[in-house]
Parts: sequence; C-alpha cells; structure tokens
Amino acid sequence: MKLSIVKNKTLKYYLFGGILALLILYVILAVQIPAVKMRIVFFAFWFFAEIYLWITILKSFKDTWKKKIPFSILLVFYWLPACILGITMGVLAVKGVHQLDKTIYLTVVGVCVIQYLIKFLIFTFVLIYDVVTAGIKIFRENATFEKGKRRLLRISLGVYVVSFILMIYGTIWGAENFKIREITIDGYGIKSMNDRELTIVLLSDLHLATWRNSKSVERAVQIVNDQQPDFIFLTGDLVQFVSEEFAEYMSILSQLKATQGIYSVLGNHDYGRYARFKTDSARKEDVFKLVLYQTLLGWKVLNNESVKLYEDSIPLGLTIAGVEFYSPKRMFVNEGDLTKTFQNVDTNDYVILLSHDPQAWDDVIRRNLPANLTLSGHTHGMQLGIYTNKIRFSPAAILYKHWGGLYEKQGKLLYVNVGLGSVGFPARVGVPPEITVIRLK
Repeated sequence: MKLSIVKNKTLKYYLFGGILALLILYVILAVQIPAVKMRIVFFAFWFFAEIYLWITILKSFKDTWKKKIPFSILLVFYWLPACILGITMGVLAVKGVHQLDKTIYLTVVGVCVIQYLIKFLIFTFVLIYDVVTAGIKIFRENATFEKGKRRLLRISLGVYVVSFILMIYGTIWGAENFKIREITIDGYGIKSMNDRELTIVLLSDLHLATWRNSKSVERAVQIVNDQQPDFIFLTGDLVQFVSEEFAEYMSILSQLKATQGIYSVLGNHDYGRYARFKTDSARKEDVFKLVLYQTLLGWKVLNNESVKLYEDSIPLGLTIAGVEFYSPKRMFVNEGDLTKTFQNVDTNDYVILLSHDPQAWDDVIRRNLPANLTLSGHTHGMQLGIYTNKIRFSPAAILYKHWGGLYEKQGKLLYVNVGLGSVGFPARVGVPPEITVIRLK
C-alpha cells in the first residue's frame, strides 16, 4: 500500500469515518443506555487520539515499517480493539442490555477500554512532543525531530506492552484478590452488647453482573462471615444494570450473617438508568424489585430514612441513617434527600450515615448534620493506583477529594470503601477489592 495513507486527503476519510462511527454509537447509547449517551464526548476524544496516533506511527516509520512489518498486520493489530468494540456495540443495539450475557459483554468492553486508556496515555506523550517541537520550529525553521519522535514511539510501545501486561494481571488476579482493611474508631461509647466493641463490615459496589463466576462472591461472603460482624453495611451499586443480577446471587448473599442486622442503600447503578426500559414505570418497578429482593433476605434498605437501635427495648445510643443516591453535582440520578434522612434522628445518638457517594459528606459538613461517621463507596479508587497503609495515590483523586480510606473534618469521620466489584474495566492494579472491618468503641 502506498504511503498516501498519511496524506491529508486520506486523513479526511479517517475523520469522516470516525464522525460516522460516533453518530452510530451515540444512537445506540441513546436507545439502549440513555444515561451514558453524553459520554460520546469522551469517545470522540478517544477516537481522535486513535487516528492521531495511527497517522503519527505511519509517518514516523514510513522508511522502515514496510521492510519489517506487512501493512496488513500493522493495520489489524492497531485497529482490532476498535473493531471488536464496534461488533459489541452492534450486538448491544440488536439485543439490548437485558438479553446480553452481561459478564462477557462487560469483559470485552472492559479489555477494549483498558487498551484505549493505555493508547490515550501514549497519545498524550506524542501530542506534548508535537506541540513542543512545533513551538521550537517557529524559531528554528530547519530543525528536524523525526529521530526523536521515533525514539519516543519505541519507548511508548514498551510502555504499552508493560501496561497491558499489568492490566491483564489485574484482570485475572487483581480483580478478585480481596483485601481486608481494618480500622478502629473511638467515640461511640458502649451502651450494651456486653460492653464490647461493635464489629462492622462495610461492603460497597458489588456490581454483580461483572463477576466471571459465583465462586468469588462465595469467597467474599465467607470472609465477611469469618469476621463475626454485629452489622453489615452495603453502600450501593449492588447491580450493574438491572435487578435480575441480584436475583441470580440471592442464594449466595443470603448466607451473609450479622447479629444486629444488615443495612443497605442504593447506588447510582441500582436505579436502572444504565439499561433500557420501555417506560419509566417499568424502570421504577425494577428498582422496587431490587429493594424487595433485599428485604426478602432480611436486609433493611434505608431510603432517606433512619433507624434507632434497641436491645431488649433498651436504646443502644446508635442510629443508622441511609440516604438514597445523592451527589452535590446533580448527576442524572439524584434521589437522595438529606433533610428527610435526618428528620427523625436522635441527635444524642452516635449516628452512622450510609451514602453511596462520598461527596454527600461535603453537605454533611457544610450543614453540620448529625452524622458522626459516614460510610461510602462509589469511587472504586479508579481501580488503579497505590493503596497501602502508608501510600495512597490514584487518578480517582482528580474526580474525588475523598476517594479511599478514612477522613476527618470538624470532628466528623468519613470512610470510603474502594469497592468489591469492578466497573469500566474488569481489572484492579494496586487498588484491590476491599472488605472493610470497622471496630467501633
């Protein structure tokens, strides 16, 4: 094939094809997953990066690639993920989320997203290099930087390979390598319970459709029960798309045991906004089913309400409050009402607030609401970073100032669990799936 592939005329064809693909993708998302249709902006940016990087590779190695690598192999290797993603979107358009094998669908999409994230990192390096060298050429017209760019691309290829290996590791092992994080919190003051500390297990973001098999969930349940908890709290995103995911795991989740009860709240994925329903009434019915399934297991779902706890009719000085999904950023899902949640709270109690999104804590602080301890999830720690007792680093910090672990402000505490399941891409690197054990004294 001639090198006209890199000429401006051909670039127009790439851009036209990209725009057409984005329009088709937008229609599919708008029909099948309307809640995420505006993410087409991110897809557009990614696709531009894909084309830019492809053209850069061909131009930079135009004198050498034909001698070592047949163009067809280069073409297939580079564009295969985009083709797979396109086929997957086509299947989604025909079948819809309800009829898909959700685990396979999410795995395929996730692996494609992984390589796109890595490519986007390389694109960023290349773009910065091009901007800098373009600036230099303004003052030095005869300056050439092709050798430097080829060197950068070779290094980037190494980064791509290493990063992809890490992500494969994170998919096969990291996503199911459960981490028990234990913390002790003083301040409650034991009122009864034989004057012993309370043991709380916090789980969040199960995203049940994303597990490759049920054995991992069974193992997580066993780990939880081994802690012999007084309370189990689940802070939302039990499902990825629809309530039937929970129904499939009810026999396993029914084995969760806590002497004083299991309490949960709903996360943004629990409202059916990531699936297509014929009517909004059908979507609301699906949410009702999810709440019903939990109730049948003996769990208490807190929808903008609170429960004051007693033991043998004696108050324990403990109130559990739960707000529906609430985000100060006003996402497409925002059913939470903090005023309603706290309207019947005994302010003399030690109050634990369950909120899927940790950003609700900002309003708790701002409004001085009586929540001594807020428990959240939602961030997943971006499933990528370094998360140890001494070092906490994750790209999640770009979006969330409180993304993982324990925080304190104005005498109030927040703990953010980085999630048990996966979303976006089926991998975890450096931020393992978490089971939190809280000792409350």
